[in-house]
Amino acid sequence: MLWLAAALLITACLMRYWQAPSFWLDEAFVAASLRYPTIHTIFAPLENKQFFPRLYLLAIAGLRELFGYRIWVLRVLPFLCFIAASLMWARLLIKKAGNDLVIGLLGAALMLGAFAWMDEGIQLKQYTFDVMFALIPFCLSDDFFKEVLVGGKHKSRAIYLAIPCALSYTYPIALMARLLGWYWQPGKRQGWRLHKPTVFALGAAITLGFVSIWFTDYQYNMNDQSVYLSYWSHCILRSRFQEGGLSGLRLLADFFWGWHQGRLMPLVIAVIAPLQLLGIYQVLSRGRATNASAEDSAWGSRSRGSLILLTSVILAGWVVNYPICAGRLTLFVQIHLQILTLEGAVFILRLSHAGSIAKLLLYLCVGIITLFSAHRYISFVRDESPENLRPLVSLIKPDLSETLWVHSCSVIQVQTWPDPLPVQNVWFSKKKEVPEPGQKVWLIWTHLGDDYCRESLEKLRSRALSWQVIDEGRGRGLALAQF
Repeated sequence: MLWLAAALLITACLMRYWQAPSFWLDEAFVAASLRYPTIHTIFAPLENKQFFPRLYLLAIAGLRELFGYRIWVLRVLPFLCFIAASLMWARLLIKKAGNDLVIGLLGAALMLGAFAWMDEGIQLKQYTFDVMFALIPFCLSDDFFKEVLVGGKHKSRAIYLAIPCALSYTYPIALMARLLGWYWQPGKRQGWRLHKPTVFALGAAITLGFVSIWFTDYQYNMNDQSVYLSYWSHCILRSRFQEGGLSGLRLLADFFWGWHQGRLMPLVIAVIAPLQLLGIYQVLSRGRATNASAEDSAWGSRSRGSLILLTSVILAGWVVNYPICAGRLTLFVQIHLQILTLEGAVFILRLSHAGSIAKLLLYLCVGIITLFSAHRYISFVRDESPENLRPLVSLIKPDLSETLWVHSCSVIQVQTWPDPLPVQNVWFSKKKEVPEPGQKVWLIWTHLGDDYCRESLEKLRSRALSWQVIDEGRGRGLALAQF
């Protein structure tokens, strides 16, 4: 069932990838740097103040140079990362489920409901890349770390483990959490002595990775940090607690349960939240145990690493102002919330004297989450990609007007559209600008999430003598207007 869930996720995103919708706003900001990329433009402050791993961007730029500036070319690496990460995601949950059918079904239901993950599946952003790398340390067994860091075998593997620190912004958090989770209790209990040369080599490689990413990324990102913090201020824990304790607690609730949206959200959270609390208790109590079952031994310390990772991200939200809203910036923690949920289910399943009652309760939980996940999955498949220009471009008829007026909030998306537009005159409007009287124009708009964009569009509509909506969809529209 977990492999089926992964296959369904990949199939849904493959369908969207095949449709090749235009770049939505955040993607377009990155695509602008790939229109005519050079080494100088990549290893420098990016256009539109974007944060994007430069070596990853260089790889995408290489594909762009080989195959041209096409939508499928720019999205192929993010999509391949999505496929790889989805398979790793499923494999981890399979390991956690073991031979318990109900735990496997619960994991499949949770994975199928990873709507935010699907939403990023084909997007020209770094999040599928980050999730893929963040899963690697958790796919490695405890025996791997024991052989390398205690036994001193295969020292080169320690170097390989550190290489992604030069590539991904979030990988170091995942690596440190996995290492701490592995060494948290078993190392002290069993009297392990770390192999100092290997540990030194790992530390040196991680340091070199940080130095590398500083020169390629962070020195430029720091210049735009104020803009970044202003944009994400509603997701920064310290800022929210400064507004009040209740505001901070709401953000923490969003971090844990904001992944579940829709009509069934309250019911789903009522099921998942207790399981996650029981999962935390299960992980902490297992850390104090003096022995472990064969199944726990096979799973190892991964759950402790998950708990440390979640705690680390929350602390980063306070100490270094890392945004922790449920969404694209925290996608790499979603699987760890699912692992805690499965841990809570395992706790209930193994309660003494519970028996069939516990299984019945868990199957009820699985049914509720499956219903929610199936609804969200079907909605994703049916819905069109947001802010998609492709259907609009085909409706523009030059015999009715040779001028296309691009709304000021949509300029970057039209500029990064790879194909020729069907009209000769394209006017990229500026703020508070409207067509001159006597003009008949095609008017295209996207990105109506901001108040300014909606107000500006209403102003244009009020100034028009006639306004014929040709097509309107999810965050985009086309009108033929006379001014």
